[in-house]
Amino acid sequence: MSRRILLCGVLVLVAACSTLPPKPSSERRPLRVVLFPYIPDSAGDGFASLKQRLEQGFEQHHPDVDLEVVMNEKDDLYDLADGGTLEQLFGSGPKAAQVVEVDTLLLGELVEKGWVQAVPREPRDVIPAARQAVSIQGRTYGTPTYLCTNVVYARDPAIHTATDGRSLVRILSGIDAAKRPLATNYSGSWTLPAAYMDAWADTHPTGGLEPALALPLDPEATEVFAGVVKSCKGSDGANPCLDKTYADNTLAEEAFALGQANGFMGYTERLFPILKAQPAAALPQVISVPLGGGTHPVMFVDALTVSARCVEDCSSDALALSEYMSRPEVRTLIAFSQDAPPGSLPRYLLQASQAFYQRQPARSDPMYQQYLPIVRDARVFPNQGYPGNRKALQTALLKELQAVPVADSASE
Repeated sequence: MSRRILLCGVLVLVAACSTLPPKPSSERRPLRVVLFPYIPDSAGDGFASLKQRLEQGFEQHHPDVDLEVVMNEKDDLYDLADGGTLEQLFGSGPKAAQVVEVDTLLLGELVEKGWVQAVPREPRDVIPAARQAVSIQGRTYGTPTYLCTNVVYARDPAIHTATDGRSLVRILSGIDAAKRPLATNYSGSWTLPAAYMDAWADTHPTGGLEPALALPLDPEATEVFAGVVKSCKGSDGANPCLDKTYADNTLAEEAFALGQANGFMGYTERLFPILKAQPAAALPQVISVPLGGGTHPVMFVDALTVSARCVEDCSSDALALSEYMSRPEVRTLIAFSQDAPPGSLPRYLLQASQAFYQRQPARSDPMYQQYLPIVRDARVFPNQGYPGNRKALQTALLKELQAVPVADSASE
């Protein structure tokens, strides 16, 4: 009898505790995280639903923390300038955040400026190459979240026989000679040099990509890459892939979706606007894009970084958030638009989590199971040197492509 009374007492206590209201914000530790806004807004609500789901999910496990998720398209998360966006986010002013999701192309500069701190453990359960992207001189400075790699979407399965940039153009041109072979965007000092480095990696299948940052341009990679870029020219001589016509919009995706181009090149998540433009269309064929003298995928890695100003309890909370955001169920929430109404398109974002690909719905998704071998075999872009070399590379490439340079912003 005494045991039953004790058990009843415990159950009453647990029930009472489970219905206690959450602590008011004033009694909780604030934690602000700035996440990449460069993803499809599946719900069409400015990411309000996604932010709410992430905040509530984390706070259920950490009721002493008041999490604020920021996803602001006006924040240029590539702005390294003095007094610019990143310095403000990692600073102490009103825009300051404790955790910021960044492209690891910038990681070396963030470490050099002292804006981010090393984290106490290596990332677990991630695509192996992603660990390299967050490591500098043996120390880990971030938790990988997204992977980005350029792929080709096409309707014709012949695309799978492409072995280099030349065969890519030949195959796509042969589908319908009256249409543009490949719609994409190469313009900008962040985009064009990265595409060239992709071509360099296709041409040089082993080792790191650091040599591709140096001038002069690699002759073999440049020759093949130039052929791919120039294949976008129309009969009027204009090249919408290079002259900003296809920049910062969905015109290239729509050209492919509506049958005006035989193929599209871009990140995997660009399938979202493709399917949005043509909802009844079947899923396309997909391959890693060969831009040089072979076909060897490379990828960017995005990661959560912790501000150097975030210490003691803040540091522990930031680490807990990074671990929460790494959970396969959280990556699934984001990738499959579970914050949006039922039936919404997946975002088709590549995830760094290996477990994500082994659980439903990714395990049976026809696109994610084609993406996995691409990123599993990919090399990563260097996390040092790109920001400082990109404009010199862009100038050299535009000269080689006989294009006229155009003014660009910090984020292009």
